[in-house]
Amino acid sequence: MNQPYMTLESTKQAHFHSFDVFDTALTRIWAKPTDLFWELGDRLKQEDLITISSDTWSQLRIEAEGKARQVSTTNEVTLQEIYAQLAESLNWSEIDSKKAMHNEIQLEGASLRPVPATQLKIQALHQENQSIAYLSDMYLPSEAIRGFLEDHQIWADGDVIYVSNEVGLHKVSGELFQYYLTKYQLKPSQVLHTGDNLYSDIKVAQKLGIQVQAFVQAHLNRYEQIIADNEQLPIRFRSLLAGANRLCRLHCKETELHRQIIWNTGANVIAPVFFGFVHWVLEEAKRQGIQRLYFMARDGQILWKIAQIICRKWGYDIDCQYLYGSRQAFHFPSIQEIGETEQEWLFDKPPFFSVRLVCDRVNIQPEQIADALTRHGFPMEIWDKNLTEQEFTALKAAFQDREIIDLIVDLAAIYREKAIGYFKQAGIGDGTSFAIVDSGWTGRSQRSFSKILAIGNIYPPGGVPGFYFGLERRITPFSTDRLIPYFLEPDAITERRSLSSSPILELFLAADHGSTVRYEKQDDRYIPILRSEKNEKGLEWGVLVQQQAILDFTERLTDHLQPEECEVRYFHQITEDLLKTFIHSPNKEEAQVFGSQPFSDQQLESKFHDLAPAYSLVDGFKMIFDKYYISDFVWLPASIQRSAPVTRSVLRWIKGLRESLNYARSAQQAYLLGKEQLSWDFAKKAVQSCPAILLSRSFIRTNVSLIMRSRLKKIGGI
Repeated sequence: MNQPYMTLESTKQAHFHSFDVFDTALTRIWAKPTDLFWELGDRLKQEDLITISSDTWSQLRIEAEGKARQVSTTNEVTLQEIYAQLAESLNWSEIDSKKAMHNEIQLEGASLRPVPATQLKIQALHQENQSIAYLSDMYLPSEAIRGFLEDHQIWADGDVIYVSNEVGLHKVSGELFQYYLTKYQLKPSQVLHTGDNLYSDIKVAQKLGIQVQAFVQAHLNRYEQIIADNEQLPIRFRSLLAGANRLCRLHCKETELHRQIIWNTGANVIAPVFFGFVHWVLEEAKRQGIQRLYFMARDGQILWKIAQIICRKWGYDIDCQYLYGSRQAFHFPSIQEIGETEQEWLFDKPPFFSVRLVCDRVNIQPEQIADALTRHGFPMEIWDKNLTEQEFTALKAAFQDREIIDLIVDLAAIYREKAIGYFKQAGIGDGTSFAIVDSGWTGRSQRSFSKILAIGNIYPPGGVPGFYFGLERRITPFSTDRLIPYFLEPDAITERRSLSSSPILELFLAADHGSTVRYEKQDDRYIPILRSEKNEKGLEWGVLVQQQAILDFTERLTDHLQPEECEVRYFHQITEDLLKTFIHSPNKEEAQVFGSQPFSDQQLESKFHDLAPAYSLVDGFKMIFDKYYISDFVWLPASIQRSAPVTRSVLRWIKGLRESLNYARSAQQAYLLGKEQLSWDFAKKAVQSCPAILLSRSFIRTNVSLIMRSRLKKIGGI
């Protein structure tokens, strides 16, 4: 083998660098090394080398390695020795054994990818004419491993590789390190070893006096481990999915911790959650013969980008477009009268609600209706104050004044004409079957959108299908529209409701531009008018980093899996597991980064606040005495991580109480529907979350009734 460039004399001043190979310099597309054996079994079956299942082969391959080690005098084995054991078990000829072994080496090489950070470091050392020693406890031949390193540009003339199965020594005992030191007459202090195994690469090397650098980034993190360990999912699916997560995470180029957390969360949580949703949409569109999908701004921006990649890589012949719109842009132009439906969104009440705010929603200034407002008890002095419940009710009545209604209806007609022009320009009404895609959560925007289409005589004969990530409650759709949820069914009694937090999921789907206010005609084109051309707050936070991570993951996953392998039920399970971990148990870094993302719960986005505010000690005292101090939109688990130590106790109690009330509500709903076991399950969780729920009369009444029902059933009373 080639020796390092440096002479023995120069080593007194120079450092030599040694690296572990697997999960340090190279990593696999598979979550775990042994997952590759399942794929190998599939390939061997295709070549008629085995007749057993891939699962059985995988187990047999693992056992063969164990048997080979038992008969080895050094506890190290070669691939040939492993396959000798397999040949005996499967009655293979020497040719068959060599074919199978060649398949494993070939598949191993095809599954390997360079670890970017290590690759850059090694290439930089090569640029400085420094040689690398690769030390690996491995059964593969050094010639094959060298070929893998060459394929990924991390091998140069002068590099050396020592593999335990060939030398007969291994790192875990320290003997392989000592062999390398002796061979080149190096002092331990002259070598810097980089590896991922905290015992054999780090502790053992340190004990010998070798300088070490632990590199554990290629280990599965908690999200990747959740997927890889879920035995309810097919091994190929879960392994390649978790592997794509890891590869995407490892390719993060961000240097700031804040942006690294955004990238990692995008790769590990957001990407698989919404990949599953978009793939489902495309499959449903294909099944229903829908030719075009309109992804609604702004939540639809990243969904649209995901769809474009999937269509390109997997061959879906569906026209995917991005349609600018918003609640404001759809609701107002749909107005022809101020009825119950219009009042539903017009008086959708955030914590701060004023006369000016409701006027903004219908694109008028209170000065334009000053006389009518005064007649109804709303002088100019109170236009900007937060209304009391009594004043709120009075304002709803004021907006039934004919003078106000006529002004709004006339202005809405002008806005509607331009909206229809924009929709026609996008192809709506050209005879192509279409559906819309959005995050959720009520379907009210679709109702207004379809109403505008109907007024403009471009409403499709079969209605508008709307694909949604989730629907919180059931509303009456417009005409023959269909509202089709993916993850959360309306009125469903399920824990998925706590995972479908619209503020968190909408921030996951944040776009790079502001919301759509209206449409205007410029020359011969209709253009959307945005509240702001750029989402400055979001861009500063890192929206583009988040989006790029999601798209990077999408590219990788579509390389490794095929559409037929991506069943909806698999992604539903993954979505539940990932969201449950992130939403209910964020780590400190996730809480800080995502909790500080600016969020507005108002249609007009007149006020922004942190999704998970960091509460001080003073805040802690205030929230004890004011039950409205903390907004319902606050992400409490993240606020607990970000807040002052003493305040965390108060927040934990509030979190437990809110969870308990939600569980109690679900228990009661299940009870009323006759779902006794489900009601019991939710009741238990309510008590576990906050024992104080036992002081609730309605909770006790429901559970006493459950007990009575149960006893009566046992004695045959009902």
